[in-house]
This record gives sequence, structure tokens and C-alpha cells, in this order.
Amino acid sequence: MSDTMSTFVESVSRLPVFQGMTWRAAAFELTTPFSSDAPIPTSRSLRVATENFRAPGAHLFLATAGRDIGPLSAHPADQEVVLLPGARLVPATSFHEVEGVRVQVVIEQPGADAPIPDVPSDEEIAVLIRDARSAPEVSVPNPGRFGA
Repeated sequence: MSDTMSTFVESVSRLPVFQGMTWRAAAFELTTPFSSDAPIPTSRSLRVATENFRAPGAHLFLATAGRDIGPLSAHPADQEVVLLPGARLVPATSFHEVEGVRVQVVIEQPGADAPIPDVPSDEEIAVLIRDARSAPEVSVPNPGRFGA
């Protein structure tokens, strides 16, 4: 990791922990657990992550130790949450269609004493998708920032 990236990760690590749902555009299915070796940018907004539903699909991350950097961002409307290097990511569902969007749920494995988040049902995910579709289109200052 470069000195600049190390400084960024160290700084972001000091922010409060974010636990909740975040999104990232996806063109592929994750099939095995893995640990990230770099920060992973995600968005609390499905519309932002998929660039107004132009992506072929989306990973819905159940973040347990991410950091919400939106308030510090040059683009706060991106609603960015960073998953830190070393995050253990575990596919919780297959890539499947919900409300016309291919979605896969991925859990950021929590620490030893923390509970594993409940995987939302397809009905709960459908509500999130409908809500995102009803929101206005967003501008995309950094195409590809949130995935494929």
C-alpha cells in the first residue's frame, strides 16, 4: 500500500463505524469469501452505485465496520461508505433478480463478539429498489467509482 493510501486508511479508520446497507455496482457473482486488500468504496444509494441503474447488477453489502465518509467528501451526494482493507466479505446469497435488478447480498463479517447481520428478504430488497427508482436521477461525477 502506498504512503498516501496508508495515510488515507489510517485517517478514515478514526471515523465512527458504519453498520448498515451499502451498494456497489456488479457485473459478476462473488462465489467465495475473501478479504479486501484495499479500501472498497460503496454508496448508501443504489441509484448512485449503479449510476442510475445502468450497471448490470449490484452487490448489497451488509457493512459492519465501514466508515461513512460522505460528510467529508468532495461529492457528499455520493453517500460514500468505505469498507476498510482487511474486511472479510462473505457472499450470503447468489446473484438473483429482484424487481428487475440482479442483486447479490454480501456480508462484511463482523468481529468475534458481534452478531452476524440478518440477510434482508427479497421483499425488503424490492422496497429498497422501488424507493431508489422513485428518486430523481443523480449526476455521476466519477463514473465507475462504485464498481463495474
